[in-house]
Amino acid sequence: MGKHLHTVNFNRKIIVSMVLIIVSIGGPRAVAFEALVTNERSGDVIHVDEDGRTNHVVPICNRPRGMVRGLVDSHVIIACSDDHKVITYNRATRTIESEISPVRGAMNIAIHNASSRLFVTNEGAARASVFNLSSGQLIAELPTGLEPDGIAITDDGKTLFVASENAGLVHVFDGSNYEQQGVIKTNLRPRRITLFKKELWVSSEMGSRVEIFDIETRAKRDEVIFAPKGFRPEQMTPVDIAFNDLANEAYIALGSANHIAIVDITTRKITKYILVGRRAWGLGLSPDKQTLIVLNGLSDDFTLIDLQTKRPYLTKRAGLIPHSIKVFE
Repeated sequence: MGKHLHTVNFNRKIIVSMVLIIVSIGGPRAVAFEALVTNERSGDVIHVDEDGRTNHVVPICNRPRGMVRGLVDSHVIIACSDDHKVITYNRATRTIESEISPVRGAMNIAIHNASSRLFVTNEGAARASVFNLSSGQLIAELPTGLEPDGIAITDDGKTLFVASENAGLVHVFDGSNYEQQGVIKTNLRPRRITLFKKELWVSSEMGSRVEIFDIETRAKRDEVIFAPKGFRPEQMTPVDIAFNDLANEAYIALGSANHIAIVDITTRKITKYILVGRRAWGLGLSPDKQTLIVLNGLSDDFTLIDLQTKRPYLTKRAGLIPHSIKVFE
C-alpha cells in the first residue's frame, strides 16, 4: 500500500511538472499593459490587458479608425470617419471628454505635443486638416491627392508628410506656414508612413513593398519587397509599420497575405514571416517590447506574438473590423 501511494505521488509530481512546463511555454511573462483597439464596424473601443482579456467595450462613434496618444497619458484622440469628427477619449474614465467637428471623412491622425497641433487626413475630401487640439480651432487645410491616409510630423514640428493612396505620392508640407515643399513619388497606393530617426518608411499596399526615404533630402534610400512562399505578389498588401529599436527590428503587417514580416532595420533583410489572422492590419508593441499585437481586420481578432521566440501564442476576439491600436503601461 505504501509503495502504491509513493508511485501515485511520484506520478502526480510528473503531471504537475508537465503542466508547469506547458504553461511556461504558452507565452511570455508579459509586463502589465493596456491596449486600446478601435473597431470600425462595431463602432467601439475595447480595452485589452497583457493576457489578451477584453476588460471593457465602450461604444464611441460610427466607424472609429485612426488613433493617437493625446496630450496627457489618459487620453487618446480618435478619428470618427462616418460621424465626420475627432474625439478625445479618456481611457481612465472610459468617457468622451471633447470633440472637434466637422472633420470630413477623418481617417488618420498625427499630433505634435509641443505645439498642441492635431493633423488629420480627410479621406473623401483630398486634403489634410490642421487643428489646435486644445481649442478645436481649424488652423489650415492642405490639398492632397485622392484618398489621403497616412500622416506624420517630425519631432521638431517643421515638416509634415501626408500619403495619398490614389495619387501614389507623399506630400511634403512646411510645418510652420503649411505650404507644400514638394512630393515624393512612391509605388502603388502608399498607405501608412512612419518616421524612424532620419528615415521615412512608406508602405505601398499594391506595390508589395515598403519604401524608405531620407527625411531631409527626400531621396529614396532603399525598399523591402515582400514575397512569402505560396503567395502571389498581389496578395502582399502591407499597411501598418512598427519599430523596435532595442531589437533593431521593424514589423510590417502584410494585409491580405495574413502574415507579418520582421525586417532588420540596418540590413533591410526580411528575417521572418509569421502567420496571423486574416488581413493583418494594425500593429502595437508592448512597453517592454517583448510582445507584438497584430490586428486582423477580416477575422475580427488580434494575435499576440512573443518577440523572443518569434511565435504567436494567443489569438482572441476583438470587435468588428479592428483598425488601430495604442498600448499603454
